[in-house]
Amino acid sequence: MTAPQPRVIIPNTSKRDVCIAIAAGLLVLAFIGYGIMHMASPVAGNKLIGVVVGREFTPLKERQVSFNGRKIEGVQEIDGEYVLKVRVDAAHRTYEVPVEKPVYEAAKDGDSLTFIRPPSEQR
Repeated sequence: MTAPQPRVIIPNTSKRDVCIAIAAGLLVLAFIGYGIMHMASPVAGNKLIGVVVGREFTPLKERQVSFNGRKIEGVQEIDGEYVLKVRVDAAHRTYEVPVEKPVYEAAKDGDSLTFIRPPSEQR
């Protein structure tokens, strides 16, 4: 029988290697932080502010069922579609903005409304 080979011992890492590893880690962390801050900033060009000039309700009684796998999580009754007509003077246009029932009931003609530009027109 032959004797097993002795283990090879690798010398400890040098201070230079440690500094390079820390600098690389900080650089990666800085890029991740920049990405998070950039994604968290509000969208400036896609927000519109206008004046409510009309309200429109289309009765479409429906039941929405939300489920997860095979379990039903909840059932929600919806009366219909609530739409506010909003005039944006900067764009010289009237938008039809779908909203939830509480927003629809609270909005009156002449009120100011901030909404996001439609996806087809986003910059």
